Amino acid sequence: MRFISITGVILCWMSGLLAGAGSASAQEQIEPASLIFEGIVYDPMDRPVPDVNVSVEPIGAGLGLSRTTDRTGRFRFENLPAGDYRVTVELPGFALFKQQVALGPSGKDFVIRLEMARFAQEVVVSASLPDMVPETQVPGEEMIQRVARDVAEFLRSQPGLFSFRRGPINLEPNIRGLQEGQIAMFVDGTRTFAAGPGRMDSDVSHVSPNQIQSVRVVKGPYALTWGAGALSALQLETFRPDFAGETFRVNGRLALNYGANGDVGDAVASVWGSSDRFRFALLHNTRAGNDYKDGGGNRVAGDYQSYDTRWDFGWRANRATLIEYSGGYQEQRDIDYPGRILDATFFKTQSHAMEVTWTPAGANLSEVYAQLFINAKEHLMNNDEKPTARPMAGRMPPFGIQVELPALSDTYGGRFGMSFARGDWSWKLGLDFYSLDQSAERSISRRDNGGLVFQDIVWPDAGIKDLGSYGQLVYEMGRAQIGGTLRVDRVTASAGESSDYFAVNTTGAMNQDETNLSAALSGTVQMTDDWTLTAGVGRAVRTATTLERYSDRFPATKFQVAAEFLGNPMLEPEKSLEWNLGSAIQIANTLIEGDFYYRIIDDYITVVPDPSLSKRLPLSPDRVFRYINGTEARFTGFELRARQALGAHLDGFGWLAYVWAEDELLDEPVFGIPPLEGRVGVQFHTTDRSRWVELGVSGAADQDRVASTRLEVPTEGWTVFDVRAGLAFRSDWIVRVGVENVLDREYVTHLNAFNPFSRERIPEKGRYVYLGLEYGF
Repeated sequence: MRFISITGVILCWMSGLLAGAGSASAQEQIEPASLIFEGIVYDPMDRPVPDVNVSVEPIGAGLGLSRTTDRTGRFRFENLPAGDYRVTVELPGFALFKQQVALGPSGKDFVIRLEMARFAQEVVVSASLPDMVPETQVPGEEMIQRVARDVAEFLRSQPGLFSFRRGPINLEPNIRGLQEGQIAMFVDGTRTFAAGPGRMDSDVSHVSPNQIQSVRVVKGPYALTWGAGALSALQLETFRPDFAGETFRVNGRLALNYGANGDVGDAVASVWGSSDRFRFALLHNTRAGNDYKDGGGNRVAGDYQSYDTRWDFGWRANRATLIEYSGGYQEQRDIDYPGRILDATFFKTQSHAMEVTWTPAGANLSEVYAQLFINAKEHLMNNDEKPTARPMAGRMPPFGIQVELPALSDTYGGRFGMSFARGDWSWKLGLDFYSLDQSAERSISRRDNGGLVFQDIVWPDAGIKDLGSYGQLVYEMGRAQIGGTLRVDRVTASAGESSDYFAVNTTGAMNQDETNLSAALSGTVQMTDDWTLTAGVGRAVRTATTLERYSDRFPATKFQVAAEFLGNPMLEPEKSLEWNLGSAIQIANTLIEGDFYYRIIDDYITVVPDPSLSKRLPLSPDRVFRYINGTEARFTGFELRARQALGAHLDGFGWLAYVWAEDELLDEPVFGIPPLEGRVGVQFHTTDRSRWVELGVSGAADQDRVASTRLEVPTEGWTVFDVRAGLAFRSDWIVRVGVENVLDREYVTHLNAFNPFSRERIPEKGRYVYLGLEYGF
C-alpha cells in the first residue's frame, strides 16, 4: 500500500517525540521550575472574558503552554522557569494579542485588554462536554489559509473528521464513522436540516466558509445541551464583532481567491462595526466553479454557482441585556452531481433568528438565554445533463425522460436556558424544540412529446417535531472538572397521504410517537502542568429521519447507490452508548495527544434487500432494499496527533486516525467507514507568523472492509503532496498561494459517492493551484 510509508513516517516520528520527551523530562528534573504567572483578560468594555485560550511560549524555541480563562476571566500558570516568554491570546472578533514578557518573581496580575480587529476563524474539537475545556483547538487561521471551498471539505484536514463527496461543493460531514442524521448540526445555535431527499446538500452546507467565525465539533454524545439526537455534533458560528468602546468603529474585509483546475472563483466583501451599545455585520460571498480534471486528465462534472449574503445586528440595551437579530440568504444554481442520478437546478435558503441574552452581575444566576428561529429551504432537481435525458435504443425506456423533483424543507424552533454558578459548581437548565416539515414530489415525462409517464410522492408532507429539556451540572475541583448532562426528548413523526404500494408493503401507523432519554458524564484531570487526561461515557438517542421512515422506493443517500429503498414508519430510534479516553502531554517542545473510543449503537438503522419488493423505475437495479432496525453496530477507533517546535521558525505536525466498525446483524462492516488516514508536514514561519510556508503529505490506506451485501466496493490507498504559503504585508494585505496534489495523482477517497452510471467513485482534483488576495481595514 502506498500509504504504509506515510504511516511508518508518522509512527516513527511520534516514537522519536516520546523518546525526546522522556529525555526532556529528565532534564527538567535537574532544573525545577518555580514561578507562577497569572492574570486576567478583559474585552474593550472592561468586562472579563471567560473561556479564552491564553498561551505562553518561551522565546527561541518551544510550543509553550495553554490555559483557558475561568468564568471571571482569570488564568494561571504554575512552575514556569524564569525567562522571556511570548504571551498570546486569540479570540475571534478581537485583534491577536501578542506581547513579550520577562517572567520573574512578582505578585501582580498580568492584565490583558483585547481590542477589536479584522475577521478571524477558529476550529475547536472536543471529546467531552462542550462546556468544559476543549480537547483540541486548531489554529484559527487554518480554514482561511487553505482557501476552503466548503466547510465539510475543510474538515477532512482534521483527524477523525471526514466527508462524503457527491458533487463539487456541499459535502457531507462524517465524524468517526457517523453521518447524516447521526450528527446533530447547528448554525448559530439554530437546528438545520438538508434541503432535499437526494441529499445533494448537508445540514450545514448553506453557509459560506467565508462567513464562519468558529467551528465546534463534539466527537461523541456530549453536546446534549445543544439539541436532540446528538450522537456527535457540529456547530457553525457566523461572524459577529464584539462591542468596542464609546467610539463607533468600522472594519471591513475584501478577498479574492482563484483556483486554476476547475476555474474556481471566490469573492468576499464584508463590513462590520460596533460601539459600546450597537454592532452590525454584513457579508456577501460569490463562489463559482466549472468542470475539473482528475490526476488522470479525465474531465469531472463540477459546475456550481453560490451566492451568500448574511447580516447581523446586535443592541446592548444595558450592561446586562443583549438583543440580537441575524439572518441570511443563499442561492445556489446549476450544480453538477456526478455522484447522484440528478443534478441541482437550485437551492434557495433563507434564515432568521432573534436572540435575547441577560447576564446579571453578582448573582448565582449567571445567564438567561432565549432564541426563536426559522429556516426555509427550497430545492429543485433535474436530469438535463444525465444519460437518462437522451434516447437510447435497447434501454427501457428507449426514449429520453425529463425528471422534475421540487422539494421543500422548512424548520422553525427555539431554545430557552438558564445558567447558574456558585463557588466551584455551575449548572444549566433549559429546553429546546424544533418542527421540521418536508415535502417533495417527483414527476417523470417524455422529452420527445412531453407526455407524463408517472408522478409520485417522495416526501409525503413528512414532519418531525421534537421537544426536549435538559439539565447539566459541572464541578471544578482544582486541577479537575467533572460534569454530567441529562436530556429527555418527546418526538412525533407524521406524514400525509402515501401511495397504495407503500401502504400495502409497510406495517404500522404513519404517525409515531416516542420518548427518548440521553445522558452523559465527562471528566478532565490536570495530572501535572504538562499532562491532561479526559474520560467520558454517554448515551444519545436519535430518531429516524423522514426518508428512513417514509421513502417510497427512493435512493438512500446514506448508501450512495442508485438502488431503491422502501421506508419503515415503525423504525425504533438508534441508541448510542460511547466510551471515550483521551490524553495530552506536553514536554519541552513537543505536544502529543491521543483519543480512543468505543461505541455501540443499538437498533442500528440499516437496510437489507427484500426480494418481495418491486422497483419503481425501469433503470434502477433489480434489488430493492428495505430500512430495518438491526441489532448492534460496534465502532472502535483512535486518533493520534503530534506537534513539535523544531526551532524558532520551524514546526512539525502529524496525525493518524482509524475507525473500525461492524454491523452485527449482517456480520459485515458498517457501510461508509473511512480507512486509516494520516497527514504529516512542516511549517516554516517568521516569529510573528505573518509569513509562512507549509509542506505536507496526506494519505489513506486501502479500504478492504466493505459492506458487500449493500453494494459497497473496496478502494485503493493514496498519497498526495501539497504546499501552501502566506504573506502579510503593510498590516492590512495578505497573499495566499498553494498547490494541492503537487504530483497530479489520480485518486478517490473511500467516502466519495459512486457515479450511478459508470459505477466508479467520483475522483478528487488533480493538481490544483490557487491564489488568494485579502485586504482588511
